[in-house]
Amino acid sequence: MAKIDIDMLKSELGQLKAEFTQRIDSLENKISALSNSSTSSAPSSDPLVDDNSLIASASLNAAHTNETLITGPDGTLITNTVMASSVTESFAIQESSKDSEKNEPSAKVQSSASTSEVPAAWLSRPTLDATTRSNSKNSAAEKPVKIDFFTMIFTALLSAIVSTLFEWFKPVANIYQSYKDRGMLGIFTLTILGIGLTLAGFGYLMQLLIDQMGAGAKSLLMFVAALLVMTLGIVVKRKTSFHEFSTAIVSLGLLLLYSTVYFAGSVYHVIPYMLVAVLYLFIALSSHAIALWLDTKVVAALGIIGISLMPMLSNIIVEQPNYYLLSLAFVTISSLMISYRYVGRWLANISLIFVFLSLEWVVNIDSSNLSAFFIDAFYLIFFAYVGLSLINRDDTHKQSLLFLAGLVGTNLYLFIQTTSLFSDSLSLIFTFNCLVSIGASYVFYKIRHTLTHIMVLVAAIWGVFAIISVIGQAYWGIAWAVEGLFLLYIGRHLALPSVINQGQSLTGLSLLYAGAILVPYFPVPALTSIDGWTLCLSLVLIIGIWSRFINDSDLFNQPTIQKIKPLLMLVESIWLSVLILTCAHLWLGIWTAPLVILLQFTLLLRAKSCKQTSIEIFSALLVLVPLFYILQVGIATNNYHFSGFPLAIQSAVVLVLTQLWLLAEYYRRYQPDSKMVPIAEGARIAFYLIIPICWLGSALRNLDQYVLMILWLPPMIAVFFAQKIKHNFIVLEAKVLIGLASVALVLGLSTLPILASAISLVLFISCYVLALQLNKRKASALYQYVCNCGLLAIGLAVPVWLASIHNDALFALIFAAFYWGALFNLSNIWTLGKEIKTAVYLISGVTLLASWLLITKNPFYASIAVIYIAAALYKKEQRFKLSIMNVRLGKNSELILHVIGAVTYLILLESLNHYRLDLLIAPVLAVHGALILFLKDRRLTTVKFSFGLITLGIVKLALIDAEYALLWQKVILFMGIGVFILGASFWYQKLEKTD
Repeated sequence: MAKIDIDMLKSELGQLKAEFTQRIDSLENKISALSNSSTSSAPSSDPLVDDNSLIASASLNAAHTNETLITGPDGTLITNTVMASSVTESFAIQESSKDSEKNEPSAKVQSSASTSEVPAAWLSRPTLDATTRSNSKNSAAEKPVKIDFFTMIFTALLSAIVSTLFEWFKPVANIYQSYKDRGMLGIFTLTILGIGLTLAGFGYLMQLLIDQMGAGAKSLLMFVAALLVMTLGIVVKRKTSFHEFSTAIVSLGLLLLYSTVYFAGSVYHVIPYMLVAVLYLFIALSSHAIALWLDTKVVAALGIIGISLMPMLSNIIVEQPNYYLLSLAFVTISSLMISYRYVGRWLANISLIFVFLSLEWVVNIDSSNLSAFFIDAFYLIFFAYVGLSLINRDDTHKQSLLFLAGLVGTNLYLFIQTTSLFSDSLSLIFTFNCLVSIGASYVFYKIRHTLTHIMVLVAAIWGVFAIISVIGQAYWGIAWAVEGLFLLYIGRHLALPSVINQGQSLTGLSLLYAGAILVPYFPVPALTSIDGWTLCLSLVLIIGIWSRFINDSDLFNQPTIQKIKPLLMLVESIWLSVLILTCAHLWLGIWTAPLVILLQFTLLLRAKSCKQTSIEIFSALLVLVPLFYILQVGIATNNYHFSGFPLAIQSAVVLVLTQLWLLAEYYRRYQPDSKMVPIAEGARIAFYLIIPICWLGSALRNLDQYVLMILWLPPMIAVFFAQKIKHNFIVLEAKVLIGLASVALVLGLSTLPILASAISLVLFISCYVLALQLNKRKASALYQYVCNCGLLAIGLAVPVWLASIHNDALFALIFAAFYWGALFNLSNIWTLGKEIKTAVYLISGVTLLASWLLITKNPFYASIAVIYIAAALYKKEQRFKLSIMNVRLGKNSELILHVIGAVTYLILLESLNHYRLDLLIAPVLAVHGALILFLKDRRLTTVKFSFGLITLGIVKLALIDAEYALLWQKVILFMGIGVFILGASFWYQKLEKTD
């Protein structure tokens, strides 16, 4: 960084010297001009020489000594030499200040013509350039700034970019500023709009001209445009280094050529379909030639893509399918040659994809247009490419093998779509492919290729399909399976792992094909014919023999031992179970449902012997079979009641429910280390969850509204299980059932007759009391929850019941007031009351609101508030002081009771207005406020509240009573309240003085 600072200072010094030199030269020229003009003029009569003559003469003398004169602030002359020495000294001062990291102020020098130093004030003379003044002033006074190299580079680049942009837009800015200076900015805007509209009009004109052209002219124009674009791309490729850009331009030209042929042939119908197909072929092959010439990979892909997709758009497949397929074959061969020799495997992959899409498109249009020989021709083309790639390339063969697998699969898929699998032509094709694969296998064998067994496998596949096509459809799977098992046996006997893998592959294919053949005929008529039973038993034998051939020797790899063998065991168990259940269904009907449990335990024993968790899972899933029978019978009879089911289905229901518990017991006793233990335990928990509620449906149907009399039973059963099992789900179910039963009690008690409702209430209360006693014996969160639900349910259900009996809410609210008032009083000292404290406060508030609303109907509802106030004042210091209101409001909590009382008597007196008791509102408010003043707690808030009540009474008296009361009533009210207030205030002042 020190070197960078030194270079920057040197650069600044050179710039400063150049600016001084330029300025001095300019001053010399001006002085010379002035001296010449003074010489030609008449001499002055004044003997004294003025400043201008002095400057002129001094400049003439300095002309011989190469000195330039600069005037100081007092007119003193400064020579160039002195200036240079001053500048040199100033930079010496700057460098010394940099070394000592201190800024030394320069000393002032007296003005003198002979002085060798220049004063700083002279250097700041306006005759100097502004930049020069700034540099000379700051160089000795400012500390040098340390600049980061990357920051400097970034700043320079940004400055260059910004300056370039300003240079580009400078003409526009000049035009804009010119119009603005002349006050014609609106004209400038209109000018820009005019230019834009003109260009838009020109574009529309071009569109109109093109529309007026004929189809041939349009096609010719598009063709010329495409050729020009391609020529431009080729020129850019050959003359410049923008290869990607040129490739994009050439690709655009080829796409334009494809579009030209499409519009000329399919849209405008200028050329016939046959010529369209030829042109597509020519363009595709041209793209390959251009790709080789310009050495571009992307352009090579446009051949196979264009010849595949464009004829689809042009409908050539319908008009000329054979020409299309031949063109596709030629381009495919060309693409594979380019892929093999130049661009790599990716082009072959693209070719296979688009050839498959093209052939699939032909099949969907009309499968008769695509012969199996055409499909096989494409297969042989790609197979030749794969063979050559495997032989002549030394890189990894993984991609080639995947390509070969995809090729065989797509070829078979197309064969199945176009031709019957058992036709003579397809048999011939399979045989020919088998012979070709055998020939390829022989070539691979002769050159000792490592993938010879792959070619043997391909030959075996085609041989098997040839056999399939020749022999009958029903028995081909047996022959195929025998061949696969034979290879498996030979490979195991001769220790040939590759042959073992081929045998397993063939055997697996036999199973899949046999299953595909058997499925449409299963279970009937497959299980009612000899052929069907032969195939079913053959599958069992194949799976069993195959799984028992696999052992732990080194001939079998780990995936075979760890994956294939367990899968075969599972498939064997599944297939045998399917056969047994199907036969049982055919022979026993719905009695199959309860007998499934025997098959389940047989499978569990099989799983234990072979240690396969998958078989255990399958055994557990068989529970769906009886459920299916239950659902089927329910749908058939439109009856889902247990009592309406047949005996077999009832047995199935019981066994399904029972095996949830039996499954867990089995694993606990016989397989405690199985992976299915958590699932079995989950089934056991499900059993305990179902038992409390499984009979509710029948009870509801038979008892209707009287079901409330036994609704206490499900919660109690759930609570019993929860206490015994202690599982979270069971505890949660118990809580939910308790809550629902309590809600049902509140909502349904009033719908029952008196006797039934009384019995239901007694039974529920008995359950709650039992839970309370059990909780006292052994505290439990669940018992406490039952007690809390009971407290809430009783407090809500009994008032509703009383209201329904008397058709009046008075007794219900009085009971509620006593009940909830007692809980309000006990909620701070009783454990159960503390847990429902919030609910108690809310329900108490609702009860008070209800009583206030009903006071207008019956004045006795005012007793509700009195009961609550009495409950709050009972043992106030020990209970009310611990309430939430006291915690929240502190010393102002008692004012809430005053508010309740005030609202109550206000509503009560207003409801008795027919007795003119509403006139007592004002005096009662005044008395109430005065009584609050005489309390021991004479805080500011209490005093404000009391004066508020008194003021409210006075306002009521002045605004309402003064207008509607009689004269005598006014006298009594005004005088009585006035005297009372005076007395109260006098007494309050006396109390304050005493305190």
